[in-house]
Amino acid sequence: MSQEWTHEKVVQRLAGEMFRSLIWVALGTVAVAAVIWTVVAGTDGLIGALIGGALAISCSLITVWLMHRTASLPVQVIMVAALAGFLAKLILLVVVMVLLRKFPVLHVNALALTMAATIVVATFMEVRASKRSRSQVIIPAPGNS
Repeated sequence: MSQEWTHEKVVQRLAGEMFRSLIWVALGTVAVAAVIWTVVAGTDGLIGALIGGALAISCSLITVWLMHRTASLPVQVIMVAALAGFLAKLILLVVVMVLLRKFPVLHVNALALTMAATIVVATFMEVRASKRSRSQVIIPAPGNS
């Protein structure tokens, strides 16, 4: 049984591989951070770590979702969407820190460091999945580009 590989299917498969690669490691990062911050700062640290981790994982999932949704578009658009997702993660970190500083129940360092660690780990896993991808690379023949 032969399966036809289109550009869209290859990108969707890559997005799936990236999701599977990052989700458990990102959740593990949040769990470790939650334990550490609970020991260091108590309940405030736990709440901050969980909120930061949830925001970071949400951003990572949005990036993968963007890739999946833009798979039928030209490669340049997919790359712009992936870059936009990464930049959105960084901007979100700054915006969240500015807005949530005013809530005394949150431990700001727990939130920021958990969010940053989770974003770094998830991004690393996305890149690793992309490099190890079983997805096919299609190089067009001269004249067919």
